[in-house]
Amino acid sequence: MEVQILSEKFIKPYSQTPLHLRNMKVSLIDQLAPPAYTPMILYYSAVNGEKTMSERDNRFNRLEKSLSETLACYYPLAGRYIEDRNMVDCNDDGALFLEAKVSGHLAQLDLQGAVDVKSLNRFVPFGDEMAFSPIVLAVQINKFDCGGLVIGVCISHRVADGHTMGAFLKAWATACRAGMHEMIRPSFDAGALFPATDVLRFGTPVPRDHGSQIVTKRFVFDGEKISSLKAKVMSYARDSDVKRPPSRVEVVTALLWKALIGVAQAKHGKLRPSLLTLPLNLRGKVDLLITENSFGNLYRMVGVRFNPKESSSEMHHLVSLLNDAVNKANKDCEQVVNSDDVIAMVSNSMEEIHNGARNGDLDICVVPSWCKFPFYQIDFGFGKPTWFSSVHKPLEIVLLVDTKFGTGIEAWVSLEVENMLQFQQYISQQCSNTSSDDIYFKAIQLSKSSFNNQTGVYDI
Repeated sequence: MEVQILSEKFIKPYSQTPLHLRNMKVSLIDQLAPPAYTPMILYYSAVNGEKTMSERDNRFNRLEKSLSETLACYYPLAGRYIEDRNMVDCNDDGALFLEAKVSGHLAQLDLQGAVDVKSLNRFVPFGDEMAFSPIVLAVQINKFDCGGLVIGVCISHRVADGHTMGAFLKAWATACRAGMHEMIRPSFDAGALFPATDVLRFGTPVPRDHGSQIVTKRFVFDGEKISSLKAKVMSYARDSDVKRPPSRVEVVTALLWKALIGVAQAKHGKLRPSLLTLPLNLRGKVDLLITENSFGNLYRMVGVRFNPKESSSEMHHLVSLLNDAVNKANKDCEQVVNSDDVIAMVSNSMEEIHNGARNGDLDICVVPSWCKFPFYQIDFGFGKPTWFSSVHKPLEIVLLVDTKFGTGIEAWVSLEVENMLQFQQYISQQCSNTSSDDIYFKAIQLSKSSFNNQTGVYDI
């Protein structure tokens, strides 16, 4: 399936950004975010009744026009990030906009089957998300022969988090479907509330780029099986272990963490300490001028430590550790009284990861979650997406996203090739060594041939 770039240009905001808004100072949280792009892809089937090329061109033109209208509200996305000044120059230079032609039909991707994950990077403007540049937003519209559309988006993580990305996409879709006046406008207060600093106590914690040594595979967790897993965790846990029933994200996170701990044990010949890290959205959690529409990076990291000298790596113990860490992080947010408290809380959480990354005897497991983000509600006027996806990552990370119907979870696991083989074998071993009545992994269906499957989708 060939992807051919037909055109490349910059889309400027529909109206000029006022001079007094030209320089947007980024926040300390923006400053601490990884210098990378956040890529994601939306897949749309052909529109029923849309047969002529002019009708398809009209749909493309609506996307382009409404993007310009949306950028008038989300004007930093049309600017350029200036790292040494900790700001976005909102100069209206525009968002990068690529038009691509794909030879083939959308159905050939087998979206719910064995997708070749690495090939998906062709659908986003920056296939290597670590190739950072001053451009803040880039969009690639991929047009299939069948009339299907795939929209690939990359946003600078130094300017926006996943929540902001979701809000922007929702606003763009609203402008395209119903008009720009129906959009919910963002607020840009984070830079003033949590100003960046000229001197950081530590560098930005960025996972090591492994390049071609990394393989990405998608593990699909069925919603019904997640519910069974949650019930099983609670039945094994003592009252002192798990304080409350885990969420579906927590139980899947603990499941994957257990597997990653097993991978590290096989690699090093012993059970090692592990630090699980995940972001916690600050919107709605701190009593400051932060709303659901606040633009930028507004999260703190949560670090969950496993020490083999203090706890076992059994599933309910890991759920308990995760439970306690998230509860403590939420309580810390509730106790915030001013911006300085947030800055201290965010800085301390980032510093813990930075210090842990320098410890050669501690394994870092990065597991962010985009579950409950509104990606499957992004309707540009030609229906909701048939699928939403991540891409192949050049570093070791696990990303959780919702399945289409919201009850299940897709885990996009990126690991070194040898670690991925150990990861799959570890899970398969857990399946085969236990009975169907008392196994956490009982729902995983992996055949021996799965380990040679480079496309990487596993139904769990």
